[in-house]
Amino acid sequence: MQENHHRLIYQVDRKYEGMPIKEILKNEYSISTRLFKNIKKHGYILLNGKKTLWHKVAWEGDEILVEMGEEAIDAVPVGIPIDIVYENADVLLINKQPGLVVHPTKGHIDDTLANAVAYHWKNMGISCKIRFVNRLDRDTSGLILIAKNKFAHQNIQKQMNEKKVKKVYWAFVEGVLEKKQGTIEAPIALASHQGIERSVLENGQSSITHYRVIEEYKNASLVELQLETGRTHQIRVHMKYIGHPLLGDSLYNPKSTKAICRQALHAKILGFTLPRDNKYCEFYAPLPNDMEKLQESLIQ
Repeated sequence: MQENHHRLIYQVDRKYEGMPIKEILKNEYSISTRLFKNIKKHGYILLNGKKTLWHKVAWEGDEILVEMGEEAIDAVPVGIPIDIVYENADVLLINKQPGLVVHPTKGHIDDTLANAVAYHWKNMGISCKIRFVNRLDRDTSGLILIAKNKFAHQNIQKQMNEKKVKKVYWAFVEGVLEKKQGTIEAPIALASHQGIERSVLENGQSSITHYRVIEEYKNASLVELQLETGRTHQIRVHMKYIGHPLLGDSLYNPKSTKAICRQALHAKILGFTLPRDNKYCEFYAPLPNDMEKLQESLIQ
């Protein structure tokens, strides 16, 4: 039987000989108790092709098959072009274009990335819920990761909690930074109960951004940023906080919107361990055209 997005197959290694199936899968794939319960409710488990129970013991060479249960796609399929960077049984990685909303909302019912993914999966004959592992603002471009099953989503979320996922952004910011690299550690919260703007506030959530200057221009800089936490608008708020807001950011730097018609922010590198292969991979997305043009104008 082939592995697919709702099925997990494992051939028992000698190191797990004589262990209960549940313990083997916990050790090999970090499957949580919550996910075990979900599989018990919606799926089943086979040992060498026969239905079995979690507490049964397995031996070297035995085949464990976990059927997690198929799920319906939870967005309306719409033929919006997407740039697929990588896809396997567990994840779909997309280089998102700027201006594309990630999730359907009241104002964006069927013109979102979720609709585009639903269309792609429907054409591929894949049926599963769309689980975004990381989020990008509408006008931020770059790498966004989607899990195809609860197992992959839980596995990568655990990696994120353990700070094992690498998230690197490139941004064009106002001015020339005095310190060419450093760490911004400043809590972020909503600026008010109305609106979406965030600020650095004492009662905010702990937020940490590492930065280094890549290139300098007359009145601007290209900065590489690595997130240790993932707060809403984190990079945009932190760079404004240190006096170098992003070019084109209509919310945090409205006077600069002539330079580029959206915040000049791109999710360039995403590194994580593939859930069932246990192999660390890093993926890259080149700067989009509008940010390349901005760079050319700053060099002149």
